[in-house]
Amino acid sequence: VLRTTLDHRIQSLAETALRDAVARLRHAGVTNGSVVVIENRSAAVRALVGSADFANVADQGQVNGAIAPRSPGSALKPFTYALAFELGLATPDTVLADVPLNYTGYEPENYDERFRGPVSAREALAQSLNIPAVQLLQAVTPDALHRLLRDLGLTTLTRPTAHYGLALTLGGVETTLLELTNAYATLARLGVHR
Repeated sequence: VLRTTLDHRIQSLAETALRDAVARLRHAGVTNGSVVVIENRSAAVRALVGSADFANVADQGQVNGAIAPRSPGSALKPFTYALAFELGLATPDTVLADVPLNYTGYEPENYDERFRGPVSAREALAQSLNIPAVQLLQAVTPDALHRLLRDLGLTTLTRPTAHYGLALTLGGVETTLLELTNAYATLARLGVHR
């Protein structure tokens, strides 16, 4: 007897949604993806789809994208903001400066290479701006974010904090979709980690 928390209906919906999304986005270069669905209340994994098509060798269908380490990109920024809010260093209405900065040779840029000047933390996070996120990380310290992410179950942060530096909030580390999804579920449970 194999016992699992997967829900057959949710698993089937996730598989179909992923196949449809990859087909829709193929023209933009998307050839694969993965899905993890975690029930916030219980922390049970209800769906886990490792690839759009297991049999598709050309698109690496046999690589389980749900557990393969990948760069999370901007997906770590909310944890920097949550830490800043928890420490009382910022609120959603705190004005942050989206201006050119230089941290001893490290010059973060926004994805569109534009600067917006003063923006609220709420706006900066909603627009996924890099410079305000790096500023907040400087305030909360990379060590604090590194500890938080490890506490949230990101096992791939195996190097000292100095290795990642301020780029940590911008996804300068690899993690798995499964671990990242569980970290987000912790946010949904208002900080209760399972």
